[in-house]
Amino acid sequence: MTGRRLTALYAVEAATSFAATLLLVGIFFYTTRIFGWGMLQNFILAATQGCIYVVGALVSARITRRVGRRALLSAGFLVMGLIAASALLFKSPIAVGVVLVAYTFTSALNWPPLESLVSSGVGSQALSRRIGVYNLVWSSTGALAVAVQGRIIDYWPAGVFLIPAIFNVCSSAVLFVLRHAGEAVSAVDQEVVGQARPELDLVRSRRLALWLSRICLPATYVVIYSLSAMLPLLPVIKGLSTSAATLVGSVWSVSRTIVFVGLGSSVWWHCRPRILLGAAALMLLAFLGVVVQPSSLFPTGASAAIDLASMVIWQALLGAAIGVIYFASLYFGMVLSSGSTEHGGYHEALIGCGQVVGPLAGAMTQVFWPGSVMAGTAAVSSILALSVGAAAAASVRLGRRTI
Repeated sequence: MTGRRLTALYAVEAATSFAATLLLVGIFFYTTRIFGWGMLQNFILAATQGCIYVVGALVSARITRRVGRRALLSAGFLVMGLIAASALLFKSPIAVGVVLVAYTFTSALNWPPLESLVSSGVGSQALSRRIGVYNLVWSSTGALAVAVQGRIIDYWPAGVFLIPAIFNVCSSAVLFVLRHAGEAVSAVDQEVVGQARPELDLVRSRRLALWLSRICLPATYVVIYSLSAMLPLLPVIKGLSTSAATLVGSVWSVSRTIVFVGLGSSVWWHCRPRILLGAAALMLLAFLGVVVQPSSLFPTGASAAIDLASMVIWQALLGAAIGVIYFASLYFGMVLSSGSTEHGGYHEALIGCGQVVGPLAGAMTQVFWPGSVMAGTAAVSSILALSVGAAAAASVRLGRRTI
């Protein structure tokens, strides 16, 4: 794949990430401020999107084998653009919710072949750099989307849907022009991949890291989508304007981007699966730190400013933990599968599983304890604790010496 085509794919990825973040992650600020939804409705929407995301991710490889990666992406982005624009035709929150679910399904179809196009046909070192850039692109544009979504909601609510529509249609056009960019692995690339025969210990280490990341990856999206549904309703956020609220709520995604830069420019972590265990434990602590404000623990000794500062610090740590787990999952899966679309589908399906489990657990708590932040927090943190325990058990079972 030429550098120009790879750059074009990164540009498509940037536009896609910005658009998808507006409608999958940041949309809960819109539903809270425009529709007046509470945690129960936000959790239900997130869980429904997660269910359909799993289905789309799992069927993506099958469709790709029939029509090809470029054809699927070109058609898929066009459909995403039309779906996003159609939301403006409806006033009912339920109808808009249906549109968001349909958009989620198409988005899930598109991510695996895009990941595969960027990742296939190179050796492990080059793959690490490519995935580093790939992660940097989508995470930075996603962070930007969350940060500015409040201003879009305040000054141009229709833009929440029109911007994704425009970006997705443009992405479709770019993929159409690229023709079959990256569909075949060149003879040179095949030779590089064929020569990359890592030692047995390295293979074992990679496999252990892959299993640990697969256990922890759903938990990261349990956090992301549960927190996204809860953030607009946290006391420290409710007191801010919409523009300020989304800016504060983007800290974790900015931190994740910074971690992606560090991991993408280094290889020391490739043989150290145990960092995933540390990241999982940190993620649990950081989630609790974000949601539980000091003023709730020390009512007479903490101010709103302290609550806000605490949330920002814990968000930064949360983003770092999420970044480590996500990067490891994508890298080790792609390096062990030679950049297959099928693995990209598994990767995205695990993301969808987390999006289902976390918000669904949160929604169940709201049935019994309406409006209770602590009930939702307890449910989500329990799932994270189980994930940490499962990862620790797996690391012992799969190979004590490789850690």
